[in-house]
Amino acid sequence: MMRALVATVAVVLALATVLPASADDGDNARLSTVSAQIGQQSTLVLDVVTPKGATVEVDPAAPSWNGVEVIRLVSSTSTDSGGQTTHRLELLVAPFSLGALSFAPAVNVIQGADVTPRSLPAVKLTVLSTLGANAPATLSPLAPPRSIAGAESPLLMPAIISGVVLAGLLAAALVALAAVALRRRLRRAAPAVEEVRGPPGLDGAERLLDVDPVGAYRSLAATVRAVLADRYGIPARALTTLELQRRMESHGIDRWQARLVGGFLDECDAVVYAGYRPAAERRMHDLTMAREILGEGA
Repeated sequence: MMRALVATVAVVLALATVLPASADDGDNARLSTVSAQIGQQSTLVLDVVTPKGATVEVDPAAPSWNGVEVIRLVSSTSTDSGGQTTHRLELLVAPFSLGALSFAPAVNVIQGADVTPRSLPAVKLTVLSTLGANAPATLSPLAPPRSIAGAESPLLMPAIISGVVLAGLLAAALVALAAVALRRRLRRAAPAVEEVRGPPGLDGAERLLDVDPVGAYRSLAATVRAVLADRYGIPARALTTLELQRRMESHGIDRWQARLVGGFLDECDAVVYAGYRPAAERRMHDLTMAREILGEGA
């Protein structure tokens, strides 16, 4: 009987450390609007009451968000009162599910080595469609094809063949020039690396955002990694995104800052290697995030 009682108590304690806790007295969640169009950003203010000395971080992956995405953390302040601390987090969020939503913001309360999930009071939001009231929910049919007067020119096929041959010769010439340029660049690679004295700025990446997003995001990632390497003495250029985030946390760097860097570099990797092309507004947001990480201002 004693062994069974001890096993039951151990299971209850283990579940208590894993299952999300409900909102404490004083916890509050306020949204700046009661209705928004799908994808429209709005401000969410969270008040979380914890024991003194604890910290709070947002858990954007929790299912209780119910279709509402956390865009970024705008500000975070803490106020001590007696043996408690009130943490105020201001977030930028956007809904991506239509209709009447009820979502509960999720956070993690961190005290020493203990991490306790907590769900805040539910917030209601009506998400509107971007279509008009009477707009049909189907695609309009294409216009039927129309015939074009005139017959095929007898010079068309010879012109096409000549163009293909000319294009092949031009492509071969370009490949040869690229190979020569690459060989020269590789020969100068080692001295060039030694002559770099500081990370590149963000002006060049900003100019490339619209015309060459891959080059822009590659420059942003390289700039952030170079600054982190110089600032914290971490081999940021040689680490993967996950390894860099863990290394920053192990060096005592703020956990939110480390996760901000990890999310930003994941976004850069998706654009450079996975073919992802963010919208123009998202590209400017990523540029602003890079400036915040580098301390160049919002």
